[in-house]
Amino acid sequence: MKKTARVIVTYNCPRHCPNCCNEHIGNVPEVKFEDLLKYDELVITGGEPMLIAPRVVEMIHRLQAQEYKGKIWLYTSFIKTARWADREVLKLVDGITYTLHYKPSQTDLRDARKLNKFVMEYRDNKITRRSDRLLIDSRCYTEEVLSIIGLYDTRTKHWSSVRPLEWKEDECPLPENEELVFYDLEKE
Repeated sequence: MKKTARVIVTYNCPRHCPNCCNEHIGNVPEVKFEDLLKYDELVITGGEPMLIAPRVVEMIHRLQAQEYKGKIWLYTSFIKTARWADREVLKLVDGITYTLHYKPSQTDLRDARKLNKFVMEYRDNKITRRSDRLLIDSRCYTEEVLSIIGLYDTRTKHWSSVRPLEWKEDECPLPENEELVFYDLEKE
């Protein structure tokens, strides 16, 4: 067993990106909740896990109730900080990797700006152990986009990393220490 489980909790996603990794990853083994407790780290991903944010909150609370001591990370591109469940997930995880996709809509940019503000305020007021990363598709990584999001001058220190993401056709390598599993939060 590997140290980290990259846990797909749903295959649903509003993005429908061409060459999405989920379209060609093959058969992913489904696991039971108890299996998740065996890993040192869990990376909650999808599809888009924040489409079912209340279920993600329940999952994390259930892990905590079972005295899970590992790190919990979230990979997402769809956070609405106005929704209680989204804010709660952000508070419960050890960090996020948020990706702003190519050709972001005005709504995407507004949501990224609100997330930037939330991360800045939350990190400044509460937690210093977080590791929050912002990835912006390199095809839209511009000064204008950074400014719209609110990332200018020194206002990026609350993110552990802000960087462009190179889109690679048909390449979705899984790090060596990670195991890809499916835990279906939609059927629970």
